[in-house]
Amino acid sequence: MRSSFNEYKGRIDLSALIDGCREKGRLCHYAKGDVFVREGEVGRYFGVVESGYFKYTTITTEGNEAVVGFAFEGESVCDFNNSFQGIASEVSIMAGTNATVYRITFNEAKDIVRNRIDGSQGTLIAELFREIYHRHLELYRKSPTERYIELINHYPDIFNIVTIKEIASYLLVTPIYLSRIRKKLLKTGQK
Repeated sequence: MRSSFNEYKGRIDLSALIDGCREKGRLCHYAKGDVFVREGEVGRYFGVVESGYFKYTTITTEGNEAVVGFAFEGESVCDFNNSFQGIASEVSIMAGTNATVYRITFNEAKDIVRNRIDGSQGTLIAELFREIYHRHLELYRKSPTERYIELINHYPDIFNIVTIKEIASYLLVTPIYLSRIRKKLLKTGQK
């Protein structure tokens, strides 16, 4: 069984929200590159990925796309904090491959959170912040090689799902540098 990419799922029970989305949601199909949330707009939907994956991106000051996160099968897809507060998103969320997702409006998601999840919205936002802050600190604590090893240990089949270019962007290295890391680790007998 595949490990969850987003660790907050192990600290907070989102089953009511995910189940509610699957029960009440509409199954929607996204082609690779289709946008779920567009940077600068308020996200309208909460979704659960049934197949494929979504990538969270932002645009660098040089105008390049940078991958800042992923949502894989069985995980929620949304710009949770900003959408719940009606604030324009600072990321775009798009299908990284052909994907299907059950989706509900954020008003429906808010109702589920209010009625069926202990601790409500504040707890959810706190857990998401905790995960994002941890990822931010890891950029300073660990080398690109250490972050790569952690990523593949935590999510071993990521290279079967996501492109090397997207993984490199997520790790804040170039695809060439990521290839060097992988070759070096293979020579030393590691993954």
